[in-house]
Amino acid sequence: MVEELHQVGDIVGDRYEITSVLGRGGMATTYAAEDRLHHQSVAMKVLSLRQASQWKVIELFEREAKVLANLDHPQIPKYLDYFHVDMESDRRFYLVQELIEGESLAQIVQQGKRMAEDEVQEIAKQILHVLCYLHELAPPVVHRDIKPQNLIRRTNGAIALVDFGAVQDLYRHTIAGGSTFVGTYGYMAPEQFRGQADCASDVYGLGATLLFLLTHRSSSELPQARMKIDVRACTQISPVFADWLTRAIEPVMEDRFSSARIALDALESKSSSYQGNSYIDSLKASGEIEKARKLKPLDTRIQYERTSDRLTFKIPSLGYRPLTWVFGVLAGAIYWGLDKFILPYLNAWGLVSQIALGAVAFVIGLMALMCALLFVYALVGNVLIEMDRQTFRIAWHLFGMRIGRERGYNSEITRIGIEEIVSEDGQKNTHYAIWRGEIKHRFDSILMEKEEMDWILGEILDFLGQA
Repeated sequence: MVEELHQVGDIVGDRYEITSVLGRGGMATTYAAEDRLHHQSVAMKVLSLRQASQWKVIELFEREAKVLANLDHPQIPKYLDYFHVDMESDRRFYLVQELIEGESLAQIVQQGKRMAEDEVQEIAKQILHVLCYLHELAPPVVHRDIKPQNLIRRTNGAIALVDFGAVQDLYRHTIAGGSTFVGTYGYMAPEQFRGQADCASDVYGLGATLLFLLTHRSSSELPQARMKIDVRACTQISPVFADWLTRAIEPVMEDRFSSARIALDALESKSSSYQGNSYIDSLKASGEIEKARKLKPLDTRIQYERTSDRLTFKIPSLGYRPLTWVFGVLAGAIYWGLDKFILPYLNAWGLVSQIALGAVAFVIGLMALMCALLFVYALVGNVLIEMDRQTFRIAWHLFGMRIGRERGYNSEITRIGIEEIVSEDGQKNTHYAIWRGEIKHRFDSILMEKEEMDWILGEILDFLGQA
């Protein structure tokens, strides 16, 4: 049995008097306490170093304190204090925050209360607003443990999100290099079992929580077919909300709402289906979309998937092809010329000549580097183009890692097509792109042939026209 860290009446840090136990988690105990300095009730989470199973637990606790200290939202408990106390055989860490008074959604369900659809939708919108705040920070903050126990309804009806013990920002590696997952079974997105988490993971947790409010059962207890839950079969809600909830708990992250903002817009009927776009509508009316459609090239290497809600192109690397070696040979030849004919004479000439020759060497070196990068990218790089009813995304990968991504809302698209740019020496360069006003998102690549890019362009236009 785990040793009780404090008793009611204990004074911590000469300031906080323990008044009751609020909860015991896997790594810490949370107490209600009275701050005798400021005469206010607080929540105080305590972690014992002696009882901690591993150092990662301490890291999570410190991360929670650091993240809370930088958050400012009325539905997130305010950070108040963080300190540690050394004892003879232990060190205890304390995180003090605003005490959120009310009942958790889990307690409300345990009391047997059934919630109507409109009440559940209102809870969803409140939490989505909180998640929008977290996900749109720089870097985005992912809670990773959205569940009924961590959602507290205050007496005024406002829902607060508590317990940031599993929090991470998106630019950190997951715990233990992905070998350890954090979250709660039944509310945790499938990718979290692999040590991965994204904004879409929080959307899944919220969807599973809403399903619990409607059915009084966690998602792990509901019948599944091919890892999917039939929301309509286990609830009595409107078809529109059932479709929304089904997408929120899609087991495949790419099929889920990719962010809280998109999920909120869809729930509020701002973009539950494709929003009218005057540019696409005009193309459709003029017949230009049909004209742009091309047959899929017979020998294409591109992996193509299309449903009524999603369009995906996966463009693999060229591998050991002639074009790949052109870049490699060019890089080697340029570097050889630089090393053979320029660098040996750099120190032999006067200062002015050295500066001029150095500038030439710098430009030639950049050309060699660019050719080398193109060689590596053509050899092992790839491109992913995705589009759903609300957004489009273009991502570039190298050695399996994403090295760049651009995205936007379909409703903001002002043009999709081909742009020809003529350089000063008269050479023409053709770009395939999506425009949002002055912002251009190119989706052409050295990894594709012209006929492949024409085909992709036609499919994108047709998908938007059919959405």
